[in-house]
Amino acid sequence: PKPTVDPATITTWQDGLRCVTKIAAQNANFAKAVKRMMAEQRTHELRWYSERQELKKAQTNRSSSAMKAASILQGLNTTSGGIGAGSSYTASSSQSEEAAKATELTAFDRKIHNAQQTLEAAITAELKSLGVPFFGTNVDLVMADSYDVGQAQVPEGHPKWSPLIVESELMELRRRMVKHLEDLYRD
Repeated sequence: PKPTVDPATITTWQDGLRCVTKIAAQNANFAKAVKRMMAEQRTHELRWYSERQELKKAQTNRSSSAMKAASILQGLNTTSGGIGAGSSYTASSSQSEEAAKATELTAFDRKIHNAQQTLEAAITAELKSLGVPFFGTNVDLVMADSYDVGQAQVPEGHPKWSPLIVESELMELRRRMVKHLEDLYRD
């Protein structure tokens, strides 16, 4: 009998594709798990987008209310003899409002970025547990991008599906695999 290939040792696209096809055929829950992950990711992305749009709308509404208030105050200053007294207040206030809006939006984006990283880690862990190649690759096979894998001495008897690979190539293989799974299981 032919030995089974450990997905953690696969570092080539063709062998990874062959392996994931076998896994999908042998595991009845594989398609359901991938579809669920895709749906969860989509739900999160839509919620994050919606929350960001709501924040921007709230900022615009606050800004518009502040401008109305400043206009009223400026009108009061003008009628009480202080012509133009409020104009420098309005300009500096507007600049600080813009800075506050940018800070608030940056903080929100940072929060979303952290949530995206958490989601990516969870999806990576689940794909690894399903045995999908490139998600749980043996760390001994992954080298830094500065490493020249062409010059590496591979031990005799080392499997052909398991050459050394640099981090950026592994990331590209992961992206390709995710795209492949999305194409297969997209509703």
